[in-house]
Amino acid sequence: MTDQLSLPRTDALPHPAQECPAPFTVARCDIRAITSVDIAGERHLLGEQRDFRRHEDLARFLPEHGRFSLAWVRLHDGERLDVHEHPVTSMILVCRGSVRLIGDQEQLLREGDTVCVPAGARHGFETGPGEVFHGLSVQFEGAGLYEDEGRARVRFAGTGQASSSGYEELERLNSERLRRYSSHRLFTPFDDGTVARDPAARARFLSALYVWSRAFQRMLYARQAFCADPRLSELYAGHLREEFGHDVLLRERHGVTEEVYDPILEAAGNWFVGQMLRAGEAARIVIVHMVVESSCEVFGDRTRVAFPHAGRPEDSYFDLHAAVDEDHSALGRDHLRTLSADEFPELLRICERAWDQLELAHDRIAAHILR
Repeated sequence: MTDQLSLPRTDALPHPAQECPAPFTVARCDIRAITSVDIAGERHLLGEQRDFRRHEDLARFLPEHGRFSLAWVRLHDGERLDVHEHPVTSMILVCRGSVRLIGDQEQLLREGDTVCVPAGARHGFETGPGEVFHGLSVQFEGAGLYEDEGRARVRFAGTGQASSSGYEELERLNSERLRRYSSHRLFTPFDDGTVARDPAARARFLSALYVWSRAFQRMLYARQAFCADPRLSELYAGHLREEFGHDVLLRERHGVTEEVYDPILEAAGNWFVGQMLRAGEAARIVIVHMVVESSCEVFGDRTRVAFPHAGRPEDSYFDLHAAVDEDHSALGRDHLRTLSADEFPELLRICERAWDQLELAHDRIAAHILR
């Protein structure tokens, strides 16, 4: 197994007349290692864990959107990673040596073996005396498990964490993704005045946004149609009444004159509609209120600078969203607090995926502005 990665630089895309950027290498020893993590006041040993994003060049190279995470891991001579679980799927590749998988399944793993760990599955690893294990840990949904060692995304068996920690972890995850979304590249042409100055860029933005706005309306219609809980149905109906027709408001008040055909934007919007048909009520709350409505609050506040409006807030698509979405993002939290702890791993997973899909949709809107 090599200790170095060879990667092409991504400082700039090559011009056809220029040479392609050169690869660069990163030695494993140059990625900062951690050996333990504190969870709920208890210290847990990790062996050796080197998250790729702790290295400045690798962090810059790896994509932020459609995000995945990589880390070198090592255990040796009787070291053990205690049984734990986390809210995202994970894959561990045995690159050198051997190690025993423990937890929900026990098995001796050797070089070349791959372990696929579903969200919420209990698992750990241990080595015997004189045994060495080098592996690569991959997460496909958002931040790495120990990327921020002060807020590790794991729960160890027997730590005594309260049942309410599931809801608290969901809130922490959503807040983390919301902070990340506030730096989305969609907002750059608003912050630097491009959309306000350039009528063509503004028109392209509105046309792409209209595609997303229509998907949002379909999402709310579908949720209302498939809700079987009378109490939640009444809650959803109030939300739908307040959101009804915002796509028409966008088109008529802001002069959307042509529609964009963008298959990626359409697919991302349809993902949200599809989840209303097959997800449970708790997942629908996470998707609609924790993710979409939280993002809309930031979106309205950051984009309305390019659409000044002196009249009533309800007459402007952007002023309206900046004003009302804070209340909408809080809906459904009481229902989530009543759930049992074993329901939250799936909700954490769906929260990550909803943010990934939303960022993908807004990536496409940004691309239309900047083309």
